[in-house]
Amino acid sequence: MAAINLGVDLGSTALRAAYSPPGEPVRVRTLAGPDWPWLRCEPATGGQLPVAFRSRKSRLGVVARPAGDGPEPEELVTRALGEVRRRITAETGLGVGETVISVPARFSSVQRTALLDAARGAGLDRVSLLTDSVAAVIGHTGGEGTGTYLVYAMGYDGFELGLVRAARGRYRALGYEGGSAPGGSTFDEQVLHAWLNLLRERGSLPDEVRRGDAGWRGLRDIAEEVKERFAAAEPVVFPRFVAGPGGEQSLTGQFDPRSFERLARLLVAGTLDRADALFAESGMSRADVDTVLLAGGTATMPQLRELVAGLGSEVVVTDSLNIARGAMLHAQHGARRSADHDEQLGSAQDERADPVPDAPRLAATLLTAPGSASLTGPGEVTTVDRARRLVREGRFAEAERDLRVLIDGAQELLDEIAASRSREPAAEQGDNGRAGSGDDLMAAARARFARGQYKEAISYAHLAWRREPNRPDLFEAMIGIHCDAAMANPSTATFAQDERWLRCALQHDQTNVDIRRLLAERIFLHGRELQRAGRDDEARRALQHALTWDPEHEGAEQLLHRLGGHR
Repeated sequence: MAAINLGVDLGSTALRAAYSPPGEPVRVRTLAGPDWPWLRCEPATGGQLPVAFRSRKSRLGVVARPAGDGPEPEELVTRALGEVRRRITAETGLGVGETVISVPARFSSVQRTALLDAARGAGLDRVSLLTDSVAAVIGHTGGEGTGTYLVYAMGYDGFELGLVRAARGRYRALGYEGGSAPGGSTFDEQVLHAWLNLLRERGSLPDEVRRGDAGWRGLRDIAEEVKERFAAAEPVVFPRFVAGPGGEQSLTGQFDPRSFERLARLLVAGTLDRADALFAESGMSRADVDTVLLAGGTATMPQLRELVAGLGSEVVVTDSLNIARGAMLHAQHGARRSADHDEQLGSAQDERADPVPDAPRLAATLLTAPGSASLTGPGEVTTVDRARRLVREGRFAEAERDLRVLIDGAQELLDEIAASRSREPAAEQGDNGRAGSGDDLMAAARARFARGQYKEAISYAHLAWRREPNRPDLFEAMIGIHCDAAMANPSTATFAQDERWLRCALQHDQTNVDIRRLLAERIFLHGRELQRAGRDDEARRALQHALTWDPEHEGAEQLLHRLGGHR
């Protein structure tokens, strides 16, 4: 019985399947978009943001993985491959014969086994794997090429360098290099980090931050769009963010493409070193490479094409569908695969998560409407108005959160006013009699802290930062004094004040994971004191609250379990 052979490009953000009915051109099915959530939003274990976006593909076979939204990786891959098989069968009336799935060379044996199990679960019986680099060359040459190719693939999850020699339809992989960074996610994170830093310095944050995983996914989508529009080499302007807590107000952000180019050069420089190492290991040089094939969404950026130009005689951007086509051609010619080729199919490379170097910050500017002197204007919706609307809609938790932010902000200003009226002489004036510098005010803050006057210390720290708001060292010192004061003398009596100081710090720097962990710790200490005082119901509520800030807080989990609570 006739059958359709299938080639699958299992990407980080989409799945593409290529097939060719008898006597017809190649067709490609793509599974992407909201119905196929290939990216997970999960808590970050490090980095610049409190969340990370990881592909489900990278989590295949991983037993201990962070909690994330959406289906498990194996479930999604099985469902996607099953959907492709059903569509092809319904469309052609034929079954699926050979299936070849392309994967990164660095895919581990555990990941490969999980992928093969998922394929079998989808009803695909004859499945083999092929590296992305070889599939890209086969697809680019139509299975008939001759020459030496360096595949430079940069997708969402990282990059892969593959040296492939083609000779009259036979393909031999000469070596691989690669890692999980940099990739498209690295650039997206840099864009998002720059924007959040800019808003944080202005006392605002996107409204999406308060919406949990769905809000963060929306921000990532916008950051990806910013990255893609840098290809035009013009300032990228986005008026789509909404800031708070002062009200619902659209703010326009502009990114400078020159700073993006500097960032790209820095991140790509390390991959060029890895390319030279690959040449040395293979006994080759750049002069031996006939064609550099750029594959993957990020690799198509004009800035990257320029940077890799010296790696071979010519640079060609391969069609985004060529990896799937190459896998399909390999499936169609399975009976005459060369021994050299087969030798490469199961050779996974060790995962190397190279550290991303300290990157120059992207230049982002907050624009205001023409003629506007500030970020506020007539008709602005206030926090109280927004809270009233939320209450009318029954969204009480959101209303309470917004009002607490407003109260904390008002108290912060009141504290600053009180501090301004009673400044120490050393902080009020410099040597020339003018208003003291940020350093003078921060010195006064530290002096107050040393005397145990924590409230005054925080007020002076606020004044120091507001005096010189463009100094990151003063900003970090101000955040540090908030945190140190909150944890200096934890007790039931000081809990409300301690929590308010930590919330104030978080309002200034909502992407700071350490502050969230301190909030969890401080609330846990309060819950433990309540438990010791026999106030078990209050203790359970406090511990559950602590776990919302840090779901992995062992002390809170253990004590809550002893109290018979649940998360």
